Amino acid sequence: MNPKIERAIYISIIVVLAVLVLSFGKKQIELQENLPLTVEQLYKKLANPRINLQIIDVRPYEPSEEEEDDAEDYDFYTLSHIPGAIPMPNCDESQTPKDALNHINYYLPTVIVSKQGEKELFEKCKQKFKIVQNIAGGMAAWLDAGYPTEEDEYVPPKAGGGGGCL
Repeated sequence: MNPKIERAIYISIIVVLAVLVLSFGKKQIELQENLPLTVEQLYKKLANPRINLQIIDVRPYEPSEEEEDDAEDYDFYTLSHIPGAIPMPNCDESQTPKDALNHINYYLPTVIVSKQGEKELFEKCKQKFKIVQNIAGGMAAWLDAGYPTEEDEYVPPKAGGGGGCL
């Protein structure tokens, strides 16, 4: 066989395989976005230091004085949130605390936490983040499962070398 034809066949096969691999990867990401993550799956991902992701909490930041007495823990970020979660109320930068805004990475794999896994808020956030998943049941499911939480205002992570114990 002519070497030029043979080379063209090999290049064609490589191009076809590359296109198939890329389309498969894109479909897999689309499927992941449409399947909500369970709180158990999130807890396992957070426990794995090899997995790099961010948690965006889209619930209202803090209750007003009138709301404080009737508020459930899962209603507001300051009452209870997943450790390390970044507040971004209503997935809106204008409502996000300034010190939190600087820590949001739109290209990092992101998990959205709402009160009860509201699909509308997730769809709004899906437009802003590159790789994103919703939490089935939201913060209410996290609390029901008894996983760890933090209270109070957002505290940005400290810059440093790490290497310490949890």
